[in-house]
Amino acid sequence: MSGRASLHAGFSSEAGSPGYLQAFITTDMFDINTTLFELLGYRMSLLELLAVITGLLATWFAARANIVTWIFAIINAVLFFRLYYQVNLYSAMSLQLFFFGNAIYGWFNWRRQTSDTDEPVTLLSHRERISWAAVLIISAMALGTIMGRIHIWLPDLFPERATFIYIDAMIAVMSIGASLLCARLKLENWVLWILLNVMSIALYSIKGIMLVSMQYVIFLVMAVYGFIHWQKKIAVARAS
Repeated sequence: MSGRASLHAGFSSEAGSPGYLQAFITTDMFDINTTLFELLGYRMSLLELLAVITGLLATWFAARANIVTWIFAIINAVLFFRLYYQVNLYSAMSLQLFFFGNAIYGWFNWRRQTSDTDEPVTLLSHRERISWAAVLIISAMALGTIMGRIHIWLPDLFPERATFIYIDAMIAVMSIGASLLCARLKLENWVLWILLNVMSIALYSIKGIMLVSMQYVIFLVMAVYGFIHWQKKIAVARAS
């Protein structure tokens, strides 16, 4: 990431000059190395800022069951695909393909949804929990192994070796698992979201994309709220 530091330093030194805006526009605006502004010593890129904003908006509208969420989810997947590629987190990058497809599916599914019935929240059985855990671990190991060698197989597309291979892979796999369990209204989806949010906060902080790390702090709070809220729905259903 030394290239990012040098580019940031170059643009930061010009921030007060008339040529700064021209330099910013003529440079790749959606490059993680291109500084939009500096806040408390942290150099913010337009790519990171827009990725975080669209992610928060997608979550906000999803919590309110507003179909607009899928528009922001599509944009968010495209932005994060590029961001993760630039910081060599290839599993997280690949995950955006799933989120992109899921957002398109969600848009059309919600458009044709006519039922307002409140589906019950349920729990996985003990056997299902073991099966899910085994599948997630095996899938993460497989994905991590692939991403650890992809720079060898496809050097033109991935000139640099992936970093934090297995942590990145586990986050990606858990995200898919959590999304699928959420669609099935299983309480355990929030357990996965909580775990992967904690992992994401640490990983993206280490990678130096601090705004993304802070975004996952917000997601963590939302996941805890979701777990508590869904638990109450199960309790109400059992009491009735």
